Amino acid sequence: MRKEKLDIYNANDAMVIVEGCVKNDREYQQILYKQTFTKMLGACLRYSSDYEEAMDYVQDGYIKVFDKIGSYQPTGSLVSWIKHVIVNNLIDSLRKKSKYQFSDMDEMQIEDDDNSGEELERIAAKEQNAGRIVELLQELSPACRMVFNMFVVEELSHQEIAERLGISVGTSKSNLAKAKMKLKQMFINKYGEDE
Repeated sequence: MRKEKLDIYNANDAMVIVEGCVKNDREYQQILYKQTFTKMLGACLRYSSDYEEAMDYVQDGYIKVFDKIGSYQPTGSLVSWIKHVIVNNLIDSLRKKSKYQFSDMDEMQIEDDDNSGEELERIAAKEQNAGRIVELLQELSPACRMVFNMFVVEELSHQEIAERLGISVGTSKSNLAKAKMKLKQMFINKYGEDE
């Protein structure tokens, strides 16, 4: 089979691509990169404040992917593994920067504002609003954006988020609540309540 016909979403082709990447074959690395770049950029944009920052995370992530490609086990999809490596690398980079101010709200305030999450879910359920929500994510503080993505997109528990970021479970919960409140308010301010 010709290299350019390989499909990273096909399990057999994925293993051929992995084997080529393990051998540091630039053609296989390019195939992997070209077939996953858009998806990985999208994942990094959710955590970034702008395109340039996301591109930095993507590039750093692919360096890590090619460094660790030999450890890939075909128990899951290669694309999911690549995304996992890139997002983990991004989160580690953000955590090391330690400039993010995580806020704590008391439990009472989190419960009072819980309807923001339900309202945001209602808004996001409409297909035309999903892209708008992702766009607004970039306007959140880095701390809120990171916790929101880890909880909603990566589906990590508050305990897992707390461990990864070195914060308390309560801080994770309060940052998620704050992110949902801010996203809801930004959406209403920009697009109106009836969207």
